[in-house]
Order: sequence, then structure tokens, then C-alpha cells
Amino acid sequence: MTTHISSGGFKSIVKIAWRNLWRNRKRTLITVSSIFFGVIFSALMGSMQEGSYQKMIENVARFYAGHAQIQQKDYPDNQSINNSFIASDSLVKRLNNTEGINMVVPRLESFALASSGNQTEGILVLGVNPDQEDQMTGLSDKIVEGTYFDGPSRLLAGKELAENLGISPGDTLVMISQGLHGVSAFGKYPVAGLFSHPNPELNRQLIYLPLDEARYFFQASNRVTSLALVGKSQKSIDKAIPEIKKNLEQDQILRTWQEMFPAILQQIESDRATALIMKLILYLIIGFGILGTVVMLMAERQHELSVMVAVGMYRSKLALMLLLEILWMGVMGVVAGFIGSLPVIGWFANHPVPISGQAGEWMKNIGFEPYMFFAWDVGVFLEQMLVVFILTLLISFYPFVRAFKISPIVGLRN
Repeated sequence: MTTHISSGGFKSIVKIAWRNLWRNRKRTLITVSSIFFGVIFSALMGSMQEGSYQKMIENVARFYAGHAQIQQKDYPDNQSINNSFIASDSLVKRLNNTEGINMVVPRLESFALASSGNQTEGILVLGVNPDQEDQMTGLSDKIVEGTYFDGPSRLLAGKELAENLGISPGDTLVMISQGLHGVSAFGKYPVAGLFSHPNPELNRQLIYLPLDEARYFFQASNRVTSLALVGKSQKSIDKAIPEIKKNLEQDQILRTWQEMFPAILQQIESDRATALIMKLILYLIIGFGILGTVVMLMAERQHELSVMVAVGMYRSKLALMLLLEILWMGVMGVVAGFIGSLPVIGWFANHPVPISGQAGEWMKNIGFEPYMFFAWDVGVFLEQMLVVFILTLLISFYPFVRAFKISPIVGLRN
């Protein structure tokens, strides 16, 4: 026998379900709290995961390579200054007018030997436009000693490189290399300042020279090894890729940061797979926590529910009432969890957690900042709300099914 529930009957069941929640406030708060903390913990985990990925991409895009680069077609396989190219004014103008591109930053990059006294180090020389580089990477804010480029022939050196060479601002550094088409490159440059880059690997080997001075040093007049493209985000650059490729000359190619740094992309994808397993474990813990409170709820109300069946309430209506009660608690829990997670993640997003000890040293050695970063991404919050609510929805079918098995005999005997 089936029972039809009219719209008026449904409204009355909704009201009864809502009132039942507050008949036992303690029981309701326990269930809502388990959902509340489930949302917060899962949101924290998701924010930490996305924060680490965003920081890795930012280190690559904002502090060094850009979101994408235009290079000479042979440069990826042979990163020699001989595979540089002349960036025409018309090309740069077209790129600057392309929607999605905020900056076009010219770079001239090659290797050299740097010497001071008896100390010699292999270095990476990066010729940059001081103003554009500062807009792209905020390089002037990373100066820890001395000043930002205060002259046309003065350089900036990484702090750890300076310590290895025993130099400080005001000292002179001798550099030897091979310029365009094999010409000898030699120069003496005063040190304007020392920088501390977020990537420790760059602090150990990188030197910045003004672009014109780097061109003179390598005898590569008007040439660049790359044009770094910076957008509002990676998505904006991805949308602009078809338009960018139309503007390229025959011997030029476009490479995204994923193509230039496949190891980082592979690491992110691998970490996502590992994090998915951890998330599933967390969701299981959250799910069993919610299920435990629901089972407790059903056990405490066994007599009450039996009496309701004994006095003539249809089990279908009883099942619907219990389902609505769990859904009410689920909605309150996920909404409260969303609101509660905002200030928590907001704090961690602005105050990364430092990682000390051996773990911190290990992260420095592989080129990462020793911090645990969190992402301020509303999508992460909404995703966790949805997942926890779906878990609650699935668990709500337990009392729904149990309602059809409730015996009125327990209520009659008592």
C-alpha cells in the first residue's frame, strides 16, 4: 500500500522535522558540529593543497620565467646565446596589445664564470630591463644589502652567491664567458646590491645585469633569448595563446611554463594524486563521524519513533520526516562550516606556516620556500561544502531506511 503525501501534508512534515531539531538541542548541536568541523577540516586541506600549487607556479611565473615565453625555435634544445633573436618593435607592440597579456619583458640569458679574489663560481647571467623586471618580479623589494640598480654597469647578485664569492655591495666582480658566435666576453662590474630570492637555487647562482650592459658583454646587440609574457593569471594567458601564435615570426615559438618546467608540472600532478587519497581518507573519517551521531540519534529516539508508528503514523511519512531532519542539520552544518572556514583560511592565507628543522632545510635544498601556504580560493570552500553535504545526504538514507523497519510493539509495550 502506497501513501500519497499532499503539499499540505508535506509542509506539515517539514515543520515537524524543524521543530524536532530543537526538542533536543544538544543532540542537534552535536550532529551539526560534526558536519561543521568536517567542512572546516576538508576546506583547510584543500586550501593548503591549492596554496602549495599556486606558490610553485608563482615562483616560476612571477619570479623568473613568466607564464609563457617567446623563444627562437632552436633555443629549447640548445640554450646558447647563438640561438637568441631580435625582438622587433612591431612584435612587442602586437603582444602588448593582445588581450590577456599584462607585460612583455625582454631577457638575455647565458652562463659565465664569476671571480672575486681566489673564489670562482659558475653563474647564470640574466640581462633585464630594470623597470620592467621590478614590475614583474618585485625585484627591488628583495634587495637585502645595497641598492637596486643605481648605475648602467652595476649588477645585482644573489645573497648566497655573494657569500660564496666573498663579495658585498661596492666590491667588483670579474666575469668571463663566450659571447655571440664564439667571441670572448670579459668584464668587470661593481656590485650594486644583493637580493634574496624566494627560490634558494637562484640565490646561489643568479646575477642580474641591465639589459644593455648584458648585450654589450655578450656582444649581442639588440638581441634577446626570450620575451617573458605575464598575464593576470595562467587562464588569461591560455586564452591568449592562439592570438599570440599568430603574431610570431617564422623562427619563433611560444612555450608555456608547463613546457619549460615539465618536472614541476609532473610534481603537481603526482601530488594531486597523492592528495586525492588523503582527501578520501579524510572524507571517510568525516563520514563516519557524521554517521556515528546519526546512529546515536536513532538509538535515542527508538521509543519515540515506535510510539509514533503505534498511534498510526505512516512509516513513509516518518521516513520523510527523519530524512528532512538530517538534511536540515546538513544544511546548517555546511553553511556554518563555510562561514567558519573563511576567517580561518583567511588568516593562514596571509600568515603561511613556517616549516623548521630538517623538513625546512630539505625544502630549501630542493628550491622551495620552507612554508606551508594556503590558497584563498572560494571554489575550494564551495567544493568542500558540496562534498560534505553529499556525504550527509548519503548518510541520511540510513534513518530513512530504518524508519520502514520500526516496530510499533516497542511503543505499545512501553
